[in-house]
Amino acid sequence: MGELLTQLRKENMMAMKNHDTLKKGVLSLLISSIALAEKEGGKTLTKEEELAYVQKELKQTRETLAETPADRTDVLEETNKKIALLESYLPKQMSEDEIKAAIESILQEKGLDPIKKNQGPVMKEMMAKYKGQTDGKTVNKVLGTILK
Repeated sequence: MGELLTQLRKENMMAMKNHDTLKKGVLSLLISSIALAEKEGGKTLTKEEELAYVQKELKQTRETLAETPADRTDVLEETNKKIALLESYLPKQMSEDEIKAAIESILQEKGLDPIKKNQGPVMKEMMAKYKGQTDGKTVNKVLGTILK
């Protein structure tokens, strides 16, 4: 059993004892995704592999937030709490300035010009180097401001 999965299971027990239905719901979802992946793969997932499931859930929750009507404050509030909870399991996320600096560093290291043609290689390098610290959508957005 992976390190994160063990932690999630312990926290889920506490959430049940504390009658924290929001946390219990989020944790149960993560636990079942990660446990299923381990069962199907027949091996314990690495921390990075476990975090990929947290990121996937975070991405889906952010999409839900974007689709929620502004007048549904109850849903918006709950979704924001879920996002904060999911983010608490991920490494500190990079700011747009940090992403920009990392992209510029990659362009220099690889001797690439800041042109659209180089978007693929830069994107691939960013996602490999900073896995778990950012997401493709944010990197793509920052890349769009740098590449011509």
